[in-house]
Amino acid sequence: MAGILLAVPARAAEPAAASVWFVDSLIKIFPNDVDGAHRLASVDLLAARGQHVSVQLAVRSARPLEGLTAEVATLKGAGGATLDGASVRPVGYVVVGSHTRNTPEDELVGEAPGWFPDPLEDFPVSLKARRTQALWVSVAVPADATPGSYHGAVVVREGKRELARRELHVKVLAATVPAEHKLKVTNWFTFDDKSSQQFYDVREFTPDWWTLIDNIAHVMAAHRQNMVITPLLNLIAPRVEEDHLAYDFANFDRWVETYKNAGAIGYIEGSHLLDRAGSYDAGLIVHTLQIVDGKVVPAALPPDDPRVEPFVIGFLTALNAHLEEKGWKSIYYQHILDEAHGTEPPYYARFAELVHRCLPGVPTMDAVDAEHMPDELQKYCDVWVPQLGRFDDQMDMIRQRQASGREVWYYTCLFPNGRYPNRLMDYPLLKVRLLHWLNFRYGFTGFLHWGWSYWTPDPILDTQPVIDANTELLPSGDAFIVYPDKRRKSVYSSIRLETMLQGIEDYEMLQALKAKNPAEAERLGREAMAGFTNYVRNPAEFRSIERRLLEELAK
Repeated sequence: MAGILLAVPARAAEPAAASVWFVDSLIKIFPNDVDGAHRLASVDLLAARGQHVSVQLAVRSARPLEGLTAEVATLKGAGGATLDGASVRPVGYVVVGSHTRNTPEDELVGEAPGWFPDPLEDFPVSLKARRTQALWVSVAVPADATPGSYHGAVVVREGKRELARRELHVKVLAATVPAEHKLKVTNWFTFDDKSSQQFYDVREFTPDWWTLIDNIAHVMAAHRQNMVITPLLNLIAPRVEEDHLAYDFANFDRWVETYKNAGAIGYIEGSHLLDRAGSYDAGLIVHTLQIVDGKVVPAALPPDDPRVEPFVIGFLTALNAHLEEKGWKSIYYQHILDEAHGTEPPYYARFAELVHRCLPGVPTMDAVDAEHMPDELQKYCDVWVPQLGRFDDQMDMIRQRQASGREVWYYTCLFPNGRYPNRLMDYPLLKVRLLHWLNFRYGFTGFLHWGWSYWTPDPILDTQPVIDANTELLPSGDAFIVYPDKRRKSVYSSIRLETMLQGIEDYEMLQALKAKNPAEAERLGREAMAGFTNYVRNPAEFRSIERRLLEELAK
């Protein structure tokens, strides 16, 4: 941490005993929050069946606390009914070195450089004197829960000694989060050989690696990610067979089946056919496999190289046959090139034509710039994924595309900043929650983000990596929203990921309400998200809208 100046906790009059109080889960709790900051007068959580609801406990003491733990006693309702699925996790703190650029102060939280709440870790924890610790209380309401009021308590202990007991009330309504996932969600990630060794000490395709992949799949499914980026050339093994390439799909099949069995597929997202030889403006390359002296040799070639097209045709033809054999073609999407720009669209068109020829019926999908949509992308990119913040003035074009029956998603990546919602660490959690209200409000059917697990060597002390040849730091949290859990061969969630999950559930409930009462669903959507930068910013006001959504859906 050399060279990092961290915010020093504010000193104020401190009580002799520990203070423990509830805070809305949409408000970030910082180590220098004073006693009682953002205190909720009472906690009466309103929930639908199948919904995840949460609240936070803040703990602060004039003396250090060791071995701090917490648990939720069983929530009990009338007639002996119980509500299982409640848990408490301590919120960890990570370093944010600088605030997101070009963002007004009133759109930011915390002091940078400083410690920001994000990962959800394990008990026990130690708490320094005159520092505030957040505890994340979650209730995963079962889909078959009996509607009614449930009462319990969160018990906080220091070692074996009870430190505090706070009453918790949950009212379950007759509304339900639909089991069907209408919103498509993907976060790109990598657990290739390099990253798997670096963070987990496991080698790719070993039994321990497949355990890691299975655990990752379950975390994604638990947070309603239902589309999985699939590294084709890494999973599909080539061999030489009578002077031509043949392919072994065993690892590809195990990958798909692992994510499918966990519930994260959904949909298969084939990795990009075109890449760049370095930075964003570098020349295009195609990763191919060539036969040299009877052996398979990887070769990154310019797209105009005469060896490229025969390879791509042969590879896609084999992939098509295998997808048909497995019955997966209807859930498969193919990427061509990420963010095609400049002189790249003609190449996009050429390779998209190959996909449409060799994978008939499979849609192409890619991140696009809605402000500059050349004919090639309008014609050959089937699923548009424009970047939030760059289509405010292009909604007529997008609505026409939607009206034609085509899918339109949106994505975030480094941007947007300013007054737009995003999932960055120094933005309020309400901005994260509203990302999927935006999906509903504007008729988008999917969400894409590039950074689920692109960790720095120390993701606790460095949340702002540098990518490509660019020397500019990324915004905090743009590159990852989970943290490595080496001991369990899994990942730790974060308060941002949990808030994202709740926003996705909101989207599904808004869609369910739209089927019953379109006018009311649209009214609530507009009240929460009047425009791309004009939306509810007060957690209490959002809770009022959320309550009306649940009550209307329960009618």
